[in-house]
Amino acid sequence: MGHNANGTAAGAAGPAGQPPGTVRLAGMLTLSCLTGQTGRTTVTFAGELDYASAAPACGYVRDVIDARGGRILLDVGGLSFCDAAGLGVLARMSRHAGRAGSSLHLVAPPPLLLKIIRMTGLEDELPVHRGDQAGQTQPGAAVPIPGHHRDHRRGEPASVPLP
Repeated sequence: MGHNANGTAAGAAGPAGQPPGTVRLAGMLTLSCLTGQTGRTTVTFAGELDYASAAPACGYVRDVIDARGGRILLDVGGLSFCDAAGLGVLARMSRHAGRAGSSLHLVAPPPLLLKIIRMTGLEDELPVHRGDQAGQTQPGAAVPIPGHHRDHRRGEPASVPLP
């Protein structure tokens, strides 16, 4: 289901299951979807992901996941604010992607968002895509946040070597 400028339902996602286009949600968050020539789909966030915009943003990204599948990148570099509801909806989006046989990766998360992800133990659920930084990883690879990956079930540092 697509969304109109206020973040409310605006009919189907698009012709033949295509993802929604650019929308403005709750007056403070703009989302847009672009599928590149390689088939990689990126949803770009700009503004505030908070209580008012979380539910419609989740619906928008779910539509993209359902229409495109595969690896979905969330470019969150344009987020100026993300509260607990926003963080929760990012995790919900990731779980939906997993259930749909897809994966969700964050691109360019702001430092404060990275800190909150680390503090809440969501590094595994919200992996950071670093493939666009030359020489760090293979293209398209997702890596944990350096120095902060922990096994939260036991409260111990992960045994996986970090970059």
